[in-house]
Amino acid sequence: MKQPIFYCQLDYEHIPYPSPTSPNGNLADNGCGVCAASMLVENLLGLPFPLAESARLATSCGAREGFGTDFYIYAKALAEHFPLDVYDTEDAAEALSFLQAGKGMVVANTYGDREGYTGVFSDSGHYILLIAAQGTQTAVLDSCYRPGRYDVPGRIGKVRMEGSVAWADFSVIRDDCRERPFFLFSKK
Repeated sequence: MKQPIFYCQLDYEHIPYPSPTSPNGNLADNGCGVCAASMLVENLLGLPFPLAESARLATSCGAREGFGTDFYIYAKALAEHFPLDVYDTEDAAEALSFLQAGKGMVVANTYGDREGYTGVFSDSGHYILLIAAQGTQTAVLDSCYRPGRYDVPGRIGKVRMEGSVAWADFSVIRDDCRERPFFLFSKK
């Protein structure tokens, strides 16, 4: 797989992303949805969508919330702004079938840690971008990736890195996103 365009939100503390409850918010601390959107547009459509522009669109459409991005709102705005179709589901099997068929990419919302379970992609809510699936092995762009991120108890051995792409069995993603939405994006 060719290395996709990847943004690590931790590198973008200088890009403001304020909200009423986080007036000094920035992409480093609240930008996973913004990064997922930019990576989606740039990788799926091949169009430039810089992070600052993504943050402005999320804010202007009303998707910026207290400590993150409301992707139910932002997904619709993305589909209106770019030649994209989108629908959401909580059916993990549907999201996997969509990826396996090569129909597009999926923004997934992780749940994080809960009793008896350690979140693999985050210890709390977090957006990741699923870019492809080969069988059940799924290619993930995680905007919080830094070396060592998956080398902690509960995460060890569940993710294999190839450059900026995290490969995980879809069962890991399904468990991480239990009772959370998947936003399925395809080209118009």
